Amino acid sequence: MALVFLDPRIETQSERAAPALRLDSLKGKRLGILWNRRPMGDKLLRWVGESLLRKYQMAELFFFQKTYFGNAAPPDIIEALADKVDAAIVGVGD
Repeated sequence: MALVFLDPRIETQSERAAPALRLDSLKGKRLGILWNRRPMGDKLLRWVGESLLRKYQMAELFFFQKTYFGNAAPPDIIEALADKVDAAIVGVGD
């Protein structure tokens, strides 16, 4: 009887993206936060966002959430985030 070894990995194809340009200042900028839906993360991230708004005189806070913490954010959420904000925070908070 011969042993058969299977490789469970798949080849992934991803495009490299250039990093966003650094902002000169946060003053008057729109901040976006993407919550991954982990417990208590929304409270932590809202606190962080509101603190940054006050400290750096930012213009507005947009809060987005993934549909499920175990999956990547759908493209429509990423596009909405990119269209509405100047800076973004993505994080976990449990």
